[in-house]
Amino acid sequence: MLTRELLESGLELTCVEKDERFVKYLTESDFGRDLQKKGSLKVFCEDVVSFDFLEWLKLSEESKAICGNIPYHISTPILFAVLPYLSQLKGVWFLVQLEFAERLASLTRCKSYGSLSVYTQLRADVTIECVVDKSLFYPVPKVDSAIVSLCEPSKKYSDYSLRSVEKLTKICFSQRRKMLSNSLKPLIQKHHKQPPIDLSRRCDTLTPKDFVTLAEWIFPQKKEGF
Repeated sequence: MLTRELLESGLELTCVEKDERFVKYLTESDFGRDLQKKGSLKVFCEDVVSFDFLEWLKLSEESKAICGNIPYHISTPILFAVLPYLSQLKGVWFLVQLEFAERLASLTRCKSYGSLSVYTQLRADVTIECVVDKSLFYPVPKVDSAIVSLCEPSKKYSDYSLRSVEKLTKICFSQRRKMLSNSLKPLIQKHHKQPPIDLSRRCDTLTPKDFVTLAEWIFPQKKEGF
């Protein structure tokens, strides 16, 4: 349905589908041939997680966007696969499980706020566009879904800072009930300068920007990394 609607709107469409049965359906069935008559359709029989998005972006200079009803069990790998290319895209729109969408867009002090929230929000501006009730699917699943959009962030950070934050959040959120002074003790005990963040706080009170500030203090950049 999504493929048909996009083609009928006059868009050029590239589909990435791992299942050969669906690829055949898109290219050889009456339905597939009908779709191809409605617009420009290219189909790649590949795993989207390992799909070469960079080569796809090079195929033409026209602006591109990514959208899809993605498999819920591999939402995170797909997200990680497309985030590096946001600056070259008009945007990304995914239908995902509501709980996953809430984790991506979560604010501090929420149960859903965690390392995935920080990781995503430092690389994208995230918006939950709408909630899709489970009753709209057949067969009816046990959970609701949501359409989430991601676009290039207004503030960008260096690769070093992003890697430092990844390392930091992995430690912090594995002990999220502890104060930072306790969970980060092995990392901060050799620091003599005043920390830029109050270490009596818990990690779920820190914004993504706070994590960058703290990570840059704990892991000051060196010529050969850390």
